[in-house]
Amino acid sequence: MISKHAKNLANILITSLVLVLSGNALAESPATTYKYGLKLDVAKVLSISKPKTHTCKPVDHLMKYIDSAGNIQTLKFKALSDACSKGH
Repeated sequence: MISKHAKNLANILITSLVLVLSGNALAESPATTYKYGLKLDVAKVLSISKPKTHTCKPVDHLMKYIDSAGNIQTLKFKALSDACSKGH
């Protein structure tokens, strides 16, 4: 049988975890579309994602990064697909 103290501790831990996870989801801003001359504040790149395609063409890329204030940002930009470097 679980004691009342253990149940309270478990509830506190679960509540704390939910708050941390929801706070992280809210901290991320919507994607900004890059335009020439846009000043970027990139402290650390977290990831760059792009669609897979078999033809050489410009495609949307998404870069997630942390700015100098510690906020997670997302930047949407156009770049050539990986197929261009493979001679397709």
